[in-house]
Amino acid sequence: MASTKRTWVWVVLGVVGTLVLLVVVLVGGVIFEFRRHVKNEVVATATAEQEFTRLREKFSGQQPLVEFVGRNRGDDDEPTVHRPPANARRVEIHTLRVLIYDLNEGHLIHADIPGWMLRAMPYSRGGIFGADFDMGRKRVTLEDLERHGLGLVLEGRNHEARILVWTE
Repeated sequence: MASTKRTWVWVVLGVVGTLVLLVVVLVGGVIFEFRRHVKNEVVATATAEQEFTRLREKFSGQQPLVEFVGRNRGDDDEPTVHRPPANARRVEIHTLRVLIYDLNEGHLIHADIPGWMLRAMPYSRGGIFGADFDMGRKRVTLEDLERHGLGLVLEGRNHEARILVWTE
């Protein structure tokens, strides 16, 4: 009888240990992927503006899928979404690149989101840019991105930040 109890204890400890190990590996993998795809550096405003200008020149003449400009403090304009036609050919997106400059803190953030990760993300609430990016009822989906094609996706600025998003 005593050996049966010990066996169950070892089985339970083995299952719990395996679950703990899986959670540690999962959390470690998420942290590794995040650090691999996001770079944050403190730079002067002039340096950040040069980076935005250099990147924007790559897309000269191209209209972004989403534009927004906040003119006054606390008064962000309604974003303008230039939806592609429903019959536009869809293009496979390999990477969604994001460049954000926080004007208050001086942080320049580079983020690269692989296409497989875009396809795996749920968009139930706010579309591709999530619920935190307030676009009202103007959701942008992965299908919109694919129909828009490779290139400039979002360009904007307000009193707190400047942002540029493009696909490759």
